[in-house]
Amino acid sequence: MPFYSRLRKSFRAGSAEEATRKRTIAGLRRLREALAGHFPKDTDRIATLRIGTWNIREFGNTKYGGRDTYEPLYYMAEILSNFDIAAIQEVRDNMREFLDLRQILGPDWDYIATDVTDGGAGNGERMVFLFNRNRVRFRHIAGELTLPDGKKVLASFGERIKLQNGLALQLPEAADLSGIYDARSLTAGSGTIRLDEDLEIPLPEGAVLSLPVGSALALTKGTEVTRPPGSKGKVGVQVPQGSVSGENFRLRFPGEAMDQSFKQFARTPFIVSFQSGWIKIDLATVHIYFGDNENEKLLAQRKHEIIRLTEALGNRAAKEIKADPDNPVLTAVLGDFNIISAEHETMEALQANGFEVPPQIREIPGSNVEKTKAYDQIAFWEPKRKRGHVQVDIRGAGVFDYFEHVYRLDERDTYQPQRSEGSYRTWRTYKMSDHLPMWIELTSDFSDAYIDACDKTEPSG
Repeated sequence: MPFYSRLRKSFRAGSAEEATRKRTIAGLRRLREALAGHFPKDTDRIATLRIGTWNIREFGNTKYGGRDTYEPLYYMAEILSNFDIAAIQEVRDNMREFLDLRQILGPDWDYIATDVTDGGAGNGERMVFLFNRNRVRFRHIAGELTLPDGKKVLASFGERIKLQNGLALQLPEAADLSGIYDARSLTAGSGTIRLDEDLEIPLPEGAVLSLPVGSALALTKGTEVTRPPGSKGKVGVQVPQGSVSGENFRLRFPGEAMDQSFKQFARTPFIVSFQSGWIKIDLATVHIYFGDNENEKLLAQRKHEIIRLTEALGNRAAKEIKADPDNPVLTAVLGDFNIISAEHETMEALQANGFEVPPQIREIPGSNVEKTKAYDQIAFWEPKRKRGHVQVDIRGAGVFDYFEHVYRLDERDTYQPQRSEGSYRTWRTYKMSDHLPMWIELTSDFSDAYIDACDKTEPSG
């Protein structure tokens, strides 16, 4: 139960502070009534585990004033208090708002967070798990998921080579690549125009790379070679004359010639192990690279990340099962996958390598505010696998639309009378979010099945 201590103190009648206090009280009443009717009513909460995931837009940023009063944080706390575990994405470097939220939730709530992810694609975000210690136990296992060599996420446009420090592209004589090309651009001040995306110009036949001093021809590990007689520590190599190519050959450049655009995930997935009742579960929260819904190459980048994610997590779970066939630990991944729809290829990528999105989640039309995009998802690895008495038994699932109860469209004149409806719609997403919280509830008590099995055990001797 959240602690709403700031609501006790009243202010002068007609003041902005008193209006905020009264408005927050009314909003909390509406939220509490709606939440009470939203979640399953016929379940014993002692015997279930409710897991939520919520991308809270730029949580900690100051755009549109940030969460500049306690009002939005009180609403968030009321929603999150209905979960046992909540995976939160888009928590920024400045955790002040998040820590205020946690204080409102009270001393029973704890959290585990990653550091922020550097780089433009990482957007300065961190992953956070909030959990109620009265309902869930942290199993002291946590880590960020990284990919091994050969399984890293390469950019969909291919690896780039920096043309500098002696590395140059030699064009055929009289070739001129200047011209007009399709590309996004933006104004950078003083009339300067800059590219807002990579521009790819096809190269004419005959273009070659001029390599800098210190470059080397590398033969890959495992290439078949010969051993000269009596020459310990030396090998004989056959290198084609003229044009050199083939799967065993690589070029090694001096210095940092490779761009290394996307070697790991844009935002590193975070895995934490929890226990609630009989359920031991490894939860991985993600915020998959977005790019662009219309750009095929950037969309492919998103798909590549999801495939590498499910592959890595699936291999990890399979390895643990192989080492211990009686391992009862569930593996699930949840968060913002930026999946366009249940029928899209990005959903196919998520449901690869043994992962399945439960029907109760797939039936949700959308988790964005407009409910048109299936960005947020929850998926389990091999949910039908026998794990002793523990199983994936889903008691309910859904998304909760808080904008039906707080920061409503009919309250625009109360909050932002100077804004148009479209501008108000955007403004309110920076008070709450542009994503709706998604949740799933699982059975966590399998005592009856265990007792029944014990009763059927034949006496020994």
